[in-house]
Amino acid sequence: MSSNLSHDQAAIKALAQAQFAPSAQAYVSSPTHAHGADLGRILALAAPSGTEVVLDVATGGGHAALTLAPHVRHMIASDLTMAMLHAARSHLSARGMQHVTYLRAEAEQLPITPGSLDLVICRIAAHHFADVAAFVRSAATALCVGGRLIVSDHIGLEEPELDQFMDRFERWRDPSHVRAYTFVEWRHFCAQAGLEVIHEEDDPREPYEFTAWTERMRMPDEERVALEHWLLEAAPHLRERFAIVERAGRVVSLRSTFGIIVARRT
Repeated sequence: MSSNLSHDQAAIKALAQAQFAPSAQAYVSSPTHAHGADLGRILALAAPSGTEVVLDVATGGGHAALTLAPHVRHMIASDLTMAMLHAARSHLSARGMQHVTYLRAEAEQLPITPGSLDLVICRIAAHHFADVAAFVRSAATALCVGGRLIVSDHIGLEEPELDQFMDRFERWRDPSHVRAYTFVEWRHFCAQAGLEVIHEEDDPREPYEFTAWTERMRMPDEERVALEHWLLEAAPHLRERFAIVERAGRVVSLRSTFGIIVARRT
């Protein structure tokens, strides 16, 4: 790895920690994160039998870990940001989850015994990772043969204009956003790591409520206003594609694109 690439990745990780540490409790209480329909889909796709050891990478507020923990033998919740881990631990402990281990770790270098996990999950986080391919390789190494990786995240768009527009508003609101990857790219990452994609699906999430979405990331007022004006000035086909709803000259809501990928270690 070149020194410049290493420096860039370190900067990305530092920015993510700076962005999320002050927002940790907001992500615990965020309706988008706490009640997303993808939580039920992750549980259904995981179909746990009760014997599994599971890792939730970049656990954030701990919502995916909380969804699966009652149905597995042991849950490990990891995050790069210590404040997020503390928030997740408080959240899960308050709901009686005792068989959970908390681990500060980089997604790209998971300190897990090779072949020891039945399932790795990662929800609404991979678009922040400095090196997604390295994360997939690390997850694959930690999985036992037949073990699965389930990712629920932003999904990039094949049409460049649409993808660039979405990328811009996501990064404008959250500078730690690195990139949303397409299903084709996810299949490539998995294949390179020895994982076979066995399922993928679109996840038609609820729109972002603009005020709550921007407040959760503590956007400065001038940046929020500039983003709002930029969205309102977008071409009609972009406003339609991303369901930008305007009322009295203000943005009420907009949509991004999400999906779920399931891959199995072969």
